[in-house]
Amino acid sequence: MTAWLRDGEAESLNAFLGAHHESFVLVTTDGAILDLETLRESLRSAGGSQPGLSIQVEEVTSITPEVYRFLERHIVDGSVVGVRVVTAVMEDGLLLSVQETARR
Repeated sequence: MTAWLRDGEAESLNAFLGAHHESFVLVTTDGAILDLETLRESLRSAGGSQPGLSIQVEEVTSITPEVYRFLERHIVDGSVVGVRVVTAVMEDGLLLSVQETARR
């Protein structure tokens, strides 16, 4: 996903979307609720839109075998531009639901 946003590498977007369950739902940091098709559409035009981006995942905690919480840092050219706490629910090895909470 990072390579898609940073460099426009389509393989990265395809791999990212392929990891999602067909019933996937994302609750964004702004409270918007996106299904998989809406997420797919919003990402299609975002290729290469964030030069210098890297995403670090830290503090991964397994709450149950299918529920995880982690800290996600978005960094552009060495500066942290966003931090969020993410809770992810898996089903059959695919992402079923993600809830993002902004951390200041």
